Amino acid sequence: MLEAEISHPGHIFLFSALASQVISNVPVAVLFAKFTAHWEALLWGVSVGGFGSLFGSLANLIAYRLYINHSTTNDPALFTAKFLIIGYAAFFVATGLYFSLQKMPFLFP
Repeated sequence: MLEAEISHPGHIFLFSALASQVISNVPVAVLFAKFTAHWEALLWGVSVGGFGSLFGSLANLIAYRLYINHSTTNDPALFTAKFLIIGYAAFFVATGLYFSLQKMPFLFP
């Protein structure tokens, strides 16, 4: 699946952000660092990848566990739905922001 080197920064951003939706963003950063020299795109990708699913970041899973274990919580499904809606909204906004900033060469030389 991965070439010897992923040469386009947009691809490494998307691959790392999407892979972080399935496995946590830290292992994705370690894995993808071996295949690209575009460290800026990788850092953006794994950071954005922390948004979205519960698996995007270990912190998301910790927050979910704290919510479930708290004595006053009674609706984990509602929490999960809200978390996913807000998380994926942030994911898509951050993805758009990345590609918008890429079009400004004075920010990304």
